[in-house]
Amino acid sequence: MNKLEQVIFQFRNELGSDFISTDVVGMDGLSIGGGSLNPNFDAADISARFAEVMKLAVKISTKIDIGKVDDNLVTTDTTYIISRFLGEGHYYWVVVVSSNATLGTVRMLMNEFAPQITDAIPQGASVVSQSVNNSKAEEPKIEEKPKQEKVKKNFWSDAKQEKDEEAEERALKMYKFP
Repeated sequence: MNKLEQVIFQFRNELGSDFISTDVVGMDGLSIGGGSLNPNFDAADISARFAEVMKLAVKISTKIDIGKVDDNLVTTDTTYIISRFLGEGHYYWVVVVSSNATLGTVRMLMNEFAPQITDAIPQGASVVSQSVNNSKAEEPKIEEKPKQEKVKKNFWSDAKQEKDEEAEERALKMYKFP
């Protein structure tokens, strides 16, 4: 068992029965360590799909200037899926626990184990894609069309104006002037 597997094993034991899956994943979506105890749970699929989620989280936070992504939480009726970047952003860590888990405890353990996991990433592990911070340069440039200024409407005043116009038309029809 290598160092990364040992740290993941310790983390898994700390979580106990709420643990479902954990993986350390490159930004290419390929896991370099981890897995699930449940053979019916496809940890590789989660790993690959969350690469896009993490890239999107960074893109959104950058576009709307709300700060650096700390972690990403997806809640389903049966699970919590927490993903967070490790080190310089070449890798991320995804943890899946049952919805019975105490979310604060999971985050606390992730904070505790993140430096150990980062240190345990094998130096020989290839960084296929660049850091998420540099992914902006890799994206194809899409020519944005200038936004057309929309006329802001006030529903209440517009509705009143429409009623006044309709009333005027009815009055003209009722009283036909020669």
